[in-house]
Amino acid sequence: MGISHQVEASQLSASTMKRLQPYFEQGKDFHGYLSPGLALGIIMVDFAKEILGPRNLVSAVVETKACIPDAVQLMTSCSYGNGWMRVKDWGKVALTLYDKHELNGIRIFPNWEEIKKHSLIERWLMRGGNIDKEEVTKDIIKAGRSICSWQRVRVAPYKRVKNSPLALCSLCGESHPAIDGDLCVRCNGRENYYEGTDNVNEVVKLVKKTTS
Repeated sequence: MGISHQVEASQLSASTMKRLQPYFEQGKDFHGYLSPGLALGIIMVDFAKEILGPRNLVSAVVETKACIPDAVQLMTSCSYGNGWMRVKDWGKVALTLYDKHELNGIRIFPNWEEIKKHSLIERWLMRGGNIDKEEVTKDIIKAGRSICSWQRVRVAPYKRVKNSPLALCSLCGESHPAIDGDLCVRCNGRENYYEGTDNVNEVVKLVKKTTS
């Protein structure tokens, strides 16, 4: 598997803390608050970037939908919107930064031997009931890289799906991928996340009135 146990993994030095402090501060606004997951994500991304070294183009894979993707977007040019960050809903606290062309990368994940020395962090990672998140965040920042392991990986080639032609839904009249057929995914019943509370025609009239 090629795991490199704790190479350069240690508590954060004064210089590293100084470098990361702006990200901790920016993260409060970007994420809503400095959550334990965001703090750990910032430490993990910084660690991966240092080991990977300078690269012209970097992509990322994150193995959880919670918190850590925001750390990647905060600290790199990779985002969900530009397609350079893929998010796997695996529920694993891990991420990989890799060279977009060479596909060689660094995967960062928890070092459970070290984490067991930090009972509060361990309880949080294992979802062990109600925990003071501020205290967990402080413990994570204090523990720093010591609770991280890393390995060199080669990422499987990935091709983004090209945008398909669009068509107008025969029911709602909105544009959608033509590959879905005459109806969009909501109107054909495959997926839905909302129920309309306004009359569509009245909304259109209101928009025209306010923009005229």
